[in-house]
Formats: sequence, C-alpha cells, structure tokens
Amino acid sequence: MKKGIFLTMMLMMAAPAAQAAEPAGRVIKIGMVNDQTGANKGSGRGMKVGVEAYFKAVNEKGGVNGRKLELVAVDDQMVTDKTIDGLLNLIEKQKVFAVVGSVGTSNCVASLPVVKEYKLPYINPRTGASELRKPVLKEVIHIRASYQQEVDKIVDQLVQQGAKRFSVFYQNDGLGTDILTSTENAVKRHGLSVVSKGSFERRTVAVTAGLASIMAGKPDAIIVGAVYQPGAEFIKLARKEGVTAHLASGSFAGGYNLVKAAGPAAEGIIMTQVVPELDDLSLPITKECREAIAKSPEDVGFNTVSMEGCMAAKSIVMALEKAGNPPTQAAFLDAYESMKGADMGGIKLSFSPGDHQGQDNVFLQVVKDSKLVSLKAK
Repeated sequence: MKKGIFLTMMLMMAAPAAQAAEPAGRVIKIGMVNDQTGANKGSGRGMKVGVEAYFKAVNEKGGVNGRKLELVAVDDQMVTDKTIDGLLNLIEKQKVFAVVGSVGTSNCVASLPVVKEYKLPYINPRTGASELRKPVLKEVIHIRASYQQEVDKIVDQLVQQGAKRFSVFYQNDGLGTDILTSTENAVKRHGLSVVSKGSFERRTVAVTAGLASIMAGKPDAIIVGAVYQPGAEFIKLARKEGVTAHLASGSFAGGYNLVKAAGPAAEGIIMTQVVPELDDLSLPITKECREAIAKSPEDVGFNTVSMEGCMAAKSIVMALEKAGNPPTQAAFLDAYESMKGADMGGIKLSFSPGDHQGQDNVFLQVVKDSKLVSLKAK
C-alpha cells in the first residue's frame, strides 16, 4: 500500500499538471481496473462481462452519437499497488475517458487521489462504502445503494425473525470495517448492540480464529462482511461446527459466487442485492441486460454482478447522450448530475451536486436449494 501511494505521488509530480482530457474521439475508451484472476475474480469478471455486453449491444446499433464504445480492462488481482499502476496506465497511456466497475473498497479508496488529480469520471465503483460517498466527489458516481442501506435491510429482516444477538465476521480492511460500523449503526436503531466480532486478514481464508471470537458472544445472527471466497470458508466452517445462528451477507459477497463457493452450507443464508430480481423480466432493464449478456462468449453468465456491470454501462450511455458531441468529461459529469428520475427501464436514477448516489434500491434474497430467491421483507 505504501509503495503504491509513493509511486502515485512520484508519477503525479513527474507529470505535467493534470488536466481534463480532450473531447472524446470517434472511439470512446472506458477503462476498468479490477480483479480478473485473483481472490475476488468473480466480481471483477462479472463487472467486465456486464459492461462489455452492453457496450457491444450499443455499438451494434451505431454507438452513442455515432461514436463506438471500447472497454479497456486491466487486472489488478485485488492488489492495491497494481490498482494504482493500472489506473495511471489507463489515464496516461490509454487516454481513457472514464473508468467503471472498480472492485474492492480498499482499492477504490486508494484510487481517489488519482481520480481527483486527473478529474477522471469514476463510475460505479463496486462498493457501498461510506468513504466513497462522504464527502461527495464531483468525479465519483454511484449506481448502487450503500452498505449501510444493505445492512439496515438485513438487520431489520433478522430482527423481525426474532434475532437479538448480532455478531460480525469481517475482513480487516475498508470493506470489513464499513460493514462492522454499518451493523453497529443498524442494530442500535433496534436498541441492540453487537455482542461479538471476529476478523481475518484481507486476501486470506484464515477464518478459524474469527469464528472462535464470534462464538464467544453466543450470537443468534452473524453478518458476514467478506468477499465470496473467505466468506464461503467461514460459512462452511460455521455449519461444520454446528453453528445454528442466522447467517447473512450483502452484495459485496458476489451473490451466486458465494452460493457456489459455499455449496450446501449456503442454504438459508439471507443476502441483499443492489440490482433487481434476475427473473423479473417485466422490468425492461433486466430483459435488456439478460439478452445482451447471453451473447457474451465468457462463462460468467447473467448474475447479480454482471447485471450491475450492465446497469453501470447503461448509465454511462445515458450520460454520454447528453454530454455533447463530442462529449467532454466535464459535460459527462454534469449530465449525471442533471438526471432527475431518469428511467433505465424500470429503475430510475436521480442525482444532484450534493448526492452522487443515483438509486437506493436494496433487494432481499435467501438461498433455497442452491438458488437465490426473493425474500419479501416482513
């Protein structure tokens, strides 16, 4: 991390004063730097497939105001130093117009100095962390609900089901600590407090000590604040050890990625998602994204993560259509801020200079027979 920050500062000092990029050419390059081959590759690959699929569909219809869209992706393997290196490469060598779909709270937070310095539109980082929302940054646009909103939904549901003793298992980084704080806030609204907590180090699956710490509090509900691989290891170990507490997680766990990794132990887990139900084809956005992603040659398929990538890509197209011809980065960001109830196809986006989170929707699901099915809030 320190190496990456030092490198960022040195490159910025060596480069000319950062300025907004020139207006887009005939091809609008959109960058992506996230995990394609590491511990959280399910999320990174899902975002890439969703964005690419939507861009391809738009290009087949002539592009945006006659300009084609090109996604330029860089693999950071969830390593923060590689995130910064990749981001600078996209800006300085690839001359990208914007970046979309970054993954990993710590990686996204580490990117903010670069984003601000280069006035780079930073669209839908796949995180609900408060650190990317407060204070509002002109360049950062969110198409998803916050972690606090997700955890509020989970806790409200579990309290309705009788839970009173909440614990948090979390990875020791920005994601995990945000989930811990969000849970503390959520249970406080019900006159409760977190009875125990356990953590593990990022990019490991060393979950045993964390489970022992949690069980000391005798919880009846455990919030799992981890990406899907360590989250699945924790869930499998908990069930093996006879833990009967409710288990719950959020969109950060990657939806079906977690279900698949946890196997039979995933049964009954409550999860939140920030995209609509995938089988609700009454929503035009779901039908549109499903059809686009079905044409992808990748084996990721249509899931909650690729759906989120598709929705982020559609928001980019909506903003580009209103950003001039040729579009500029400043006009592109202004176009987002001007959206008031902009219809994506059943999901509406609203922004303002003081609010860069376009929608607040959170959907509850539960794992039944290895599938995520809708769970209506009580």
